[in-house]
Amino acid sequence: MTYREKFIQINKEAAGTIIAIAVIAVFWWVSGFALEKIDFTIFYMPGWFVVSCGGSLILSICAAVFLVKKVYKNFDLSDLSDESEEGGAK
Repeated sequence: MTYREKFIQINKEAAGTIIAIAVIAVFWWVSGFALEKIDFTIFYMPGWFVVSCGGSLILSICAAVFLVKKVYKNFDLSDLSDESEEGGAK
């Protein structure tokens, strides 16, 4: 992997993380406000609170697993590994 490809991968990882954060935040807001007017409780707490917070936790775990399996790659960012690929010193 060249140095340029490594930074392209870093940008993909950052974009994936930002998208995951945005999806989780939107879910939290929508579920909280959508269920606010429905009167139900879970474990003596308002239902909107449990669904928005508990759902956000589950969604965060799913997003982290997805990012680790599909988006993130394990690589070394140092320049030393590129010297052998490019055929010489810089």
